[in-house]
Amino acid sequence: MTYLSFGRRTIGLIISAGLLAACGTSTPVGAPGAMSRSVAKSIVRTGSGSGDCPAVAGGTDILPDGDFSQAVDPETKGPTYGKGLVFAPGWEVSQGNIDFNGSIAWSGEGLDNLCSVDLDGYYKVGGIKTSAFKTKRGASYTLSFLLSGNGGGPPTVKTMKIQIDHQFTTFTWNISGGNDVQDNDYTLETWKFTGGKEPAILTLVSEDPKKSTYGPVVAGLAITRN
Repeated sequence: MTYLSFGRRTIGLIISAGLLAACGTSTPVGAPGAMSRSVAKSIVRTGSGSGDCPAVAGGTDILPDGDFSQAVDPETKGPTYGKGLVFAPGWEVSQGNIDFNGSIAWSGEGLDNLCSVDLDGYYKVGGIKTSAFKTKRGASYTLSFLLSGNGGGPPTVKTMKIQIDHQFTTFTWNISGGNDVQDNDYTLETWKFTGGKEPAILTLVSEDPKKSTYGPVVAGLAITRN
């Protein structure tokens, strides 16, 4: 086990074959699909060296460009993208609009300096989806990603729905007491799902109030077969 110190807390990460398993879980929130919540604080990453977003060490496995490392790094707080626009290879805005933020957007250190998506864009909540990727029917998979919340404004509790095929679950983030991406607070989350017979599409959607501008923030997504 390797212990790393980030932000306000020191946490242990088990790094194996490019998959990070975090210590600690809590009770699932939302509907069908098993979910575990972790207290992990960071993913080790490496830069692409090409002007693109940094890449997660070990890659994102079967999820194409889960770390947005094939997209040009906007560095600071980046552009707002509307429905139907492609903001990174293999990633499209599925509803509303979103903010695509660069590697130094959050005080130069938030979300481990990875590029990230704020699912609440400009006075409109949004969603994103991947291009289709292959899974084996009946096989078990784990989605992992970094989650935080934009503390610039309400709601206090940010809510995000994740769906693959007909399987879905909900994650929340509470920004009370400065627990937000601006203060370098975030966790590594995981969710297990089962492969279907058709190619899969991952969707992440904000469930904040319709005119919210400060939403759940995600980065460093990866999918591995269990």
